[in-house]
Amino acid sequence: MTSLDEGLTAYVVENPGRILTLSAHRRVYEALIPVTSQSFGADMTPYWAQRSREGYLERLAEFVFVCDDMGTLVGWTGYHVLRFDEHIIVYLDSTGMVPSHQSRGTMRALLRDRIANGALPRCAGDSPVFLAARTESPIFFRLMRGIVNDAVMFPNPGIPTPAEVQLCGINLGTWLGQLDLLEPSTLMLRNAYDTLDELYGELPTTGDPDLDEMFRGALGPLDAFLLVSRIR
Repeated sequence: MTSLDEGLTAYVVENPGRILTLSAHRRVYEALIPVTSQSFGADMTPYWAQRSREGYLERLAEFVFVCDDMGTLVGWTGYHVLRFDEHIIVYLDSTGMVPSHQSRGTMRALLRDRIANGALPRCAGDSPVFLAARTESPIFFRLMRGIVNDAVMFPNPGIPTPAEVQLCGINLGTWLGQLDLLEPSTLMLRNAYDTLDELYGELPTTGDPDLDEMFRGALGPLDAFLLVSRIR
């Protein structure tokens, strides 16, 4: 349990696939639907039905849920630690907060804490470690950029995608079952969310014209980028 700003509390469930019962999994998915729908401005019932079939909770290294001072669920996140021959990828898998608690730095602080104190201690050895996520949101790109501080986040319009980052994309695309959708040089996934009509009810923007154009100028309604940055 971690106290956050604004009276929020984060609860960390390590290895939820082993800790939580199947009935608890169902309750978590049911609780996530309204919170996620508020966060994305679209009905996320089909999304969580698909994630449930994929074993989302069963495969996570950690699942974190955020509650307000009344005990109401207002946010969530989770990550996997994926070990490949060449590197380790900490993959953030589905993250969000209800609109009333967005853009206040709370999720950024929580993710920094969980990466430093949860994910990196799981990454034994001297293999390079990359932080990665899949998104069509420039707001989430900005969040990720804030987590990694001075590290370069790819894709980056001013810098060609390095070979080691493209390899991360290929390995992650394979793990996601979406390698055939991936353009490694751009880290773009075409039709990444093909189980949905659209992910967002209204496409998010940051007010940064270059960042917004990077997403809106390149991605269709169901496309996404893989975001990748080396963190160790």
